[in-house]
Amino acid sequence: MAWVRGAGGVRRGAVLAVLLPLVLAGCGGKEAETAQVRPVRVAPVSFKDSHADRGFTGTIVPRTEVQAGFRVGGRIAARLVEVGDRVKPGQVLARLDPTDLALSLQAAEARLAQADAQSRQAAADLKRYTPLLASGTVSQAQFDRVKAAADAASAQRREAQSGLEIARNQRAYGSLTLDQGGVVTAVLADAGQMVGDGQTVLRMATDLGKEVAIDVAEADLARLSVGGAAHIALWADRDLTLAGTIREITPVADAASRTFRLRVTLPADAPEAVRLGMTANVRFPDAGAPSLALLPSSALFQQGDKPAVWVLAPSRDRVQLRPVEVASYRPDGVAVTGGVKEGELVVTAGAHRLDANLPVRVWDGGLP
Repeated sequence: MAWVRGAGGVRRGAVLAVLLPLVLAGCGGKEAETAQVRPVRVAPVSFKDSHADRGFTGTIVPRTEVQAGFRVGGRIAARLVEVGDRVKPGQVLARLDPTDLALSLQAAEARLAQADAQSRQAAADLKRYTPLLASGTVSQAQFDRVKAAADAASAQRREAQSGLEIARNQRAYGSLTLDQGGVVTAVLADAGQMVGDGQTVLRMATDLGKEVAIDVAEADLARLSVGGAAHIALWADRDLTLAGTIREITPVADAASRTFRLRVTLPADAPEAVRLGMTANVRFPDAGAPSLALLPSSALFQQGDKPAVWVLAPSRDRVQLRPVEVASYRPDGVAVTGGVKEGELVVTAGAHRLDANLPVRVWDGGLP
């Protein structure tokens, strides 16, 4: 009897040994089935103009700026304007000490008077010698010397006359004026200071308009040309947007930065809030540029030898593999031109662990 019980126990043990793995396998299958629903992180597709995000920072500058200085040297007696003053054409901006200029004028007048007297004397001598030459009283050599002296005296008089005109002009140059109006942007000399002729005393931004000066790399020049449109926004006032035009592109790159300087003209009716020296952001629209969608690099999946991405199906529980056309690989992601549509959700994490038949759920960022 003991063996029979032992045998029954062995049989029951064998049955349990067979059924237990099946039961555990069934439970493990449910857990494995539940674990197959993978959370995925997604991002919407948004297409933009390929150059829409290319902005350039520049500075508001005057179209022309005058470096004003006296045409003669001397000591500045008075400066009549300050930085920020608006001046009119012909307005006196500064004056030199007139003492030396007045003395120079007097000296020029004296030289002219002397030359005039010598010229009249030489002309009178020539007039007397002319009939004497005809009568043979004087020789031809004597007459030639008198005539040469008269010609030299006449030339000296003309030289003295020109010197007097120059002295008069120099006295007028003692007052600093400009033919254009504008705004004084800098003062580089003050009353009492000695300046040379041509030395800059002040700078003035003329009233010919304002521009934005920007520097662009040579890779951006291909899509830019003189006369092209530009959108200008001020950092001080983001709500203010102005339409500009490319007026000038320098033909030679800067030796240090290897960039090209562009001048973008502001509209003539730009508000007074646009001040010189302000920082502006300039964008150049390009109607012919393709639209691009920038996706994270983690979204890219390789389908054979072609790039692809996983797109969330409308049911939001499955994903679809789509081949895409890559325009460029950037440090901040992958730019694609086709294969996905605006607003579709692309898987951005775990792309290499997905399958078209595998159920998914959108991860909301919380803990499981």
